[in-house]
Amino acid sequence: MRKDYFLREDLVLYQDQDAFCFNTDTKFLAHFMELRKNEVVLDIGTNNGALLLAADQYPIQSMIGVEVLEEAAKLAQLNADTFFTHPTTIINQRIQDVQINPVDVIVSNPPYFRDEATNPGVKMNRRQMGRIEKNLTLVELIENANRLLKSNGRFYFVHRCNRLNEIVQCLFAHHFCIKHIQIAYTKEKQIAKTVCIEAIKEGHCDCEVLPPYFI
Repeated sequence: MRKDYFLREDLVLYQDQDAFCFNTDTKFLAHFMELRKNEVVLDIGTNNGALLLAADQYPIQSMIGVEVLEEAAKLAQLNADTFFTHPTTIINQRIQDVQINPVDVIVSNPPYFRDEATNPGVKMNRRQMGRIEKNLTLVELIENANRLLKSNGRFYFVHRCNRLNEIVQCLFAHHFCIKHIQIAYTKEKQIAKTVCIEAIKEGHCDCEVLPPYFI
């Protein structure tokens, strides 16, 4: 276990270097999401709680992190107890089984890669479990975001651009309206890989595409 800073040098948390660690996509989503006063925030697949640390910087009411992997949930709880200022609940459970009151905002940096498209030779260790849709598919993510959000609640998540067709279809099927999209690039004139999306449950809004985000 090591202590790393996230977003800026005064924000730190513990990471397990043998597990999935926060990356540039986590940072991209942390910069993209916007939280408001007295909101309750749910992080689906919280891992070590990096997005909760970012949420903790806003004048929110409280935070909930859901993590299916026991080791990661324990680390998120340690980070919450050590570094967070707002009341935080860490739930070690599949999001499909979580029963809580609807929240104002959901954030998520989910697995990106379909299980069936993964090479059978890939060893499913804790690092790969954060990348491959073994415990949570894209459809399940959006289904449960719809289930656990208040009407007009906001859903912020990051995903891969090559799955945008599927993402848009699934969001519309589950009563979400896309409000903002921002696409990240590592270099100019390079194909984009990552997109952040803000979707409103049961909302009616135009979609705005924000300026490119360069990593």
